[in-house]
Amino acid sequence: MTEAVKKNGVNFGIILGVLWILCYAAMYSIDLKYFVDIWLGIGVIFLGIIIGIISVIKAKVSLNSFISFKDAFTTFFITLAIGLAISTVFNIILLNFIDPSAKDVIKQHLIDITVYYGEKYNSPAEQLKEQIESIQNTDSYSIFSLIKSYFFILVLYIIVGLIVAAAFKKNPTHEQ
Repeated sequence: MTEAVKKNGVNFGIILGVLWILCYAAMYSIDLKYFVDIWLGIGVIFLGIIIGIISVIKAKVSLNSFISFKDAFTTFFITLAIGLAISTVFNIILLNFIDPSAKDVIKQHLIDITVYYGEKYNSPAEQLKEQIESIQNTDSYSIFSLIKSYFFILVLYIIVGLIVAAAFKKNPTHEQ
């Protein structure tokens, strides 16, 4: 692994982590319902992908426009692993130590959305009741749940990282 790969991965990982913290702090400050907003969640996911791609491009430029699949993937992986770790630690601290009651408000918003879409799409009442009970009985923002989510989301980003690495790899050609 080259110095450019490590440097870009770490630097952009920290940038991504700070951006995600700003997103979650804004969501917390404005309205906790944003924690369960699907479109905002998709935006946060794409922010990670975009910053990961930028880190790969920056590493590629640092390597004279040539980057191996391994180096491209490693840059993307380091960026997302660090960024995700930073935001996970922030959410653990925010929702388990600073304001644990926020978890109950977020859970209620999730129940409200579940009921709304269940009624909108005519879900069977029994199925809707089971979903609500499942939400009520699960602490999605406990320390353990957030750490588990970290690894699950990281696996999804690894899949994206493999695609990004394949798209950006460029090995030098050796003419005989």
